[in-house]
Amino acid sequence: MVFNISDYGAIADGALCTVAIQRAIDACFLAGGGEVVIPEGRYLVGGLRLRSGVTLHLLENAVLMGSIDPEDYTGYINDPIEPISEKERTAYVPTARQGATLGDSARPCSRWNNAIIRAFRANNIAIIGERGSEINGQNCFDEQGEEHYRGPHAINMWYCENITLRGYTIRDSANWAHAIQNSQNIDIREVKVLGGHDGFDVRTCDDIRIEYCKFMTGDDCIAGFDNRNVTVCNCYFESSCSMFRFGATNMLVEGCTGVAPATYGFRGHLSDEEKRRRAATTEQCRHSCHGVFLYYCDDRAEVRSTPGGILIRNCKFKNPDAILTLPFGHKWCCNRSLADITFEDCRFEGICMPIRSTCPEDEPLTLNMKNCYVSAREGYEEIPFMTGKNVKAVRLENVCFENLTNAEILCDTDGKGRGCTEIGIYQANGKTRLSL
Repeated sequence: MVFNISDYGAIADGALCTVAIQRAIDACFLAGGGEVVIPEGRYLVGGLRLRSGVTLHLLENAVLMGSIDPEDYTGYINDPIEPISEKERTAYVPTARQGATLGDSARPCSRWNNAIIRAFRANNIAIIGERGSEINGQNCFDEQGEEHYRGPHAINMWYCENITLRGYTIRDSANWAHAIQNSQNIDIREVKVLGGHDGFDVRTCDDIRIEYCKFMTGDDCIAGFDNRNVTVCNCYFESSCSMFRFGATNMLVEGCTGVAPATYGFRGHLSDEEKRRRAATTEQCRHSCHGVFLYYCDDRAEVRSTPGGILIRNCKFKNPDAILTLPFGHKWCCNRSLADITFEDCRFEGICMPIRSTCPEDEPLTLNMKNCYVSAREGYEEIPFMTGKNVKAVRLENVCFENLTNAEILCDTDGKGRGCTEIGIYQANGKTRLSL
């Protein structure tokens, strides 16, 4: 069945349409599921709740404009169709690591999780966009939000299964473009994220496929941890933080391209007045990219499987600061460390920092690189290639170093004999020194 929001009172370029569009979603859900159609036009909305069996279909040039009033995103609190109990509204995620200090991002129904489109315990849901369709967060300012300025996400989902996301653009999301937690079977294709904060953030999710997407973000492109079975193929990345700030078990990244500096800067560097005005980023904001892969694992989940089995192949990255950073002991990297990561048939141009890995003694890292090209940024020719602490093995096979005169691997044993137990250099091109 098809439900057109115009039949429920939604008017383009008019007043707030949240109630009218929610009526269409509710009617579709109560009829057993179907498609809610959003025609061409700009529709001002607060928080919508997507329900099981419902596809939200944005037709060509249909735009959902997020309200700039953060109080317009709390309709779920009094939802008469699928009430959320007071206990659920105040509870923290049950999979949080024991003893963890948790913030509002670990409470599924907190203000931090507000969004233009929210789903909670929903299955078989979809958001489909045609050419020119858009979800625009308008950089909504919220004094009570994260860092006292971030507003609602564009899309927020908890405890969902069978999620299909296709074809739309998210622009100027006031916080993350996609915030999906504790969900399974997520398929996102041909989606663009322009500006805002994180492009696609998943935590404690399984079976994720991301294809033919473009992430041009003011924060991390793809982020999250405690994820299993992740595939990222044929995507484009620009990030003013990290292209991947991620942790997973069994992950493939293939055929992707990343470029720095980013078009959109990090909004945290705006002045307080600029944030209140919902200003676009300026030249003074950071536009550089910290790196390709920053390992991530905080305390908001009990990591279910040993992180590792990450393969990045047939990818090209231009001017990231670093290839890999594993800063175990940092507040954002304090849960389970990464067992292994492999780069194969990849090109890294213009790096200015070494691979940096600090691991706990009982979870050392294995790093593999095969058929890769690495060049240093001008002025950084003397940097070492890698510094490591508690690294199990480094294996380089047919790795070409260009403009990197000190391709040195430094592994610190910390006086406990926990340095590299295996270093293999096979057909490496360039000056390579090993220091243990």
